[in-house]
Amino acid sequence: MPDEQAYGGDVLADETTGEILDPDLDEEGDEPEVDLSGWIWEVMEPAVRRERLAELRAWVQWLVRTYPWTLTHITPCWYQHRDVRELLTALFVSWVRTYSPGDKRDTAEVEWIDALYRTVPRVTLQECNAQKHTDPRVRDFKDSDRAFEIHSKVSDAMTGPAIRHPGLDEMIRQGAGQ
Repeated sequence: MPDEQAYGGDVLADETTGEILDPDLDEEGDEPEVDLSGWIWEVMEPAVRRERLAELRAWVQWLVRTYPWTLTHITPCWYQHRDVRELLTALFVSWVRTYSPGDKRDTAEVEWIDALYRTVPRVTLQECNAQKHTDPRVRDFKDSDRAFEIHSKVSDAMTGPAIRHPGLDEMIRQGAGQ
């Protein structure tokens, strides 16, 4: 093993090359597999949920420091609003995938920034601000099994014949070129 030198915390570097050594890498030096499927809030155990929320909070704090314009949209009570938490989670997971090592499109970072500018205005809460939090209103969602069954059995959208999609030819050409 190369000579190691610790730099603040758990960061190790090879003393001869200066290369940062990652203790999470396997023996061949391959990057560890990152599993981001565990960001579904409802299925997390409470302890995991609290841990992940703290991780997301740290990232949101970084986000508002790095992109100060987001402060007009992200209120301090963002984590108390399920829809806002879901949107910020999606941005976070996308950010991790974008900036993690590995193969990706040449424009991945720009695409993430574009997604940031499209998504953050959607987290604006009219009822909350830096000084106050208002609990979200919960509306009843009454999905009628009977209406669903009738729609699925008799509506044109569900019973009409299959048609050829106008983009199918281009999809075939795109797939054939690979």
